[in-house]
Amino acid sequence: MQNVFVGRQPIFDRDLNVFAYELLYRSAEKSTSSSGMVSGDDATTTTIINTFVEIGLDKLVRGKMAAINLTEKFLLEDNQLPFTPKQVILEILEDVPVTPALIESVAKLVEQGYVIALDDYLYNPSHKPLLELASIVKIDLMALTDEQLIQHVKVLKQYDVKLIAEKIETPEEFIHCRDLGFDYFQGYFLSRPQIVSAKSVPTNRLTVLNLLSVLHNPDSDTDDLTEAINTDVTTSYKLLKLINSAAFNLNRNIESIQQGVLLLGRRKLMSWASMLAMSSLSDRPAEILRTAMTRAKMCELLAENITITEAEGYFTVGLFSALDLLLQQPLPKLLEPLPLSEEIKDGLLYHKGLMGKVLTCVLAYEISDWKNVTLEPLSTDEILVANIEAVTWANGIMDTL
Repeated sequence: MQNVFVGRQPIFDRDLNVFAYELLYRSAEKSTSSSGMVSGDDATTTTIINTFVEIGLDKLVRGKMAAINLTEKFLLEDNQLPFTPKQVILEILEDVPVTPALIESVAKLVEQGYVIALDDYLYNPSHKPLLELASIVKIDLMALTDEQLIQHVKVLKQYDVKLIAEKIETPEEFIHCRDLGFDYFQGYFLSRPQIVSAKSVPTNRLTVLNLLSVLHNPDSDTDDLTEAINTDVTTSYKLLKLINSAAFNLNRNIESIQQGVLLLGRRKLMSWASMLAMSSLSDRPAEILRTAMTRAKMCELLAENITITEAEGYFTVGLFSALDLLLQQPLPKLLEPLPLSEEIKDGLLYHKGLMGKVLTCVLAYEISDWKNVTLEPLSTDEILVANIEAVTWANGIMDTL
C-alpha cells in the first residue's frame, strides 16, 4: 500500500463562491508543482486514476465541477474518454497545437456534452474554430501586460465564453479583473492548491495487460471480458468501486463485474484498462491471489450446483473475501465505498444468508474444517468436485499470468 495524491485548487465566481476545482498532478504530499521527470501524458493519466478510482470524484469536488488538464494524446485518441461529461471541465493545455485534427476531436467532445476550457490562452485569430467550441477561456495574468490583458478581454468577449483570471496574487489584481468583466477567478490570493491523499490499491500489471489483450481481441465477448477482469481481485475492486461512484451517477447498484462490463461498454472499459495498465504499481502476492481466485470460483460453482441463476454475485463474495489479506486493511473499510446489496455485505462480513453459508463452506474447506464443510442439498462429493474445479481454474489463470 502507498499514498496517492491529487492537488485541488478552487475556482471562484464573482461573489467568491466556489464554481469548480482544478485537479492537478502531485507526486507527494508536500509537492507544490507537477514539475520533474513525469511526462504530461503520465501526469494526466495519474491524475485521472487517482481522482476517479483511488480517491473518488465526490470526495475531491463535493458536487462542484472538476477541471482536468488534457494533453494532445488524450484529445486525439479515438477511444472515448473514460468518464462521463457530468461535473467535468476538459482543459486544453496551451502547448497543444491547434490543428484540423484537434478541432475535429474537440467538436466530437462538445457533441458528447463535455465542457471545453482553453488553459493559459493567448489570443490568435486563427484559433476562431476552437474558440467557437470552447465554453471557458483561462488567462494567465503573469503572461500579459495590463494593456494586453485589457485587449484580450475585449476580443474574447465577442465569443460565447466565460473568462477565468488565473494566478491572482493580490487583492488589487482580483478587483481589477472583476472590473474588467472576468467571470471566474483563481490564484494564490484566493486559495493555494490543497493536497488530497488516499491509500492506493495496487494493481497487478500482468493481469491488466492480459485484460488489454482480451479487450483488443475483436473475437472476445462479454464472458471473456468478465473472466479477464475477475482474474485479479484488485482490478475487480477498483472497477466496481468506480462504476458505483459519482462519476457515473447511476440510479442502481452494480454488484458484479459482468453487470459492469455490460454497463460500461467495450470502449470505455478499454480506456480505463489502458490507464490502469499505465499506472500499475506492483504485482500481487501469488499465493494470496491464488486463494482469492479459488474462493471466488468455488463459491460460483457451489451456487450453480444449487441452481442459483445469478451466480456471479457469489463469485464477488468469494473474490472480495480475500481483500483484507491482499490490501492489509479491515474488510468493512474496504467495502464501504461499494454500494453492494445487504445480501452480499451480510454474506461477506457476517456470513449470513445463503451467500454467507456458501462462503462459510468454502472457507471451512480451505482449512480442512470438515465439520463445517456442508451445504444443503449438496453432498460432500459435490463440494469436493467444486473445489477441484476451482483449484484447477485458479491454477490455469496463474499459469497464464
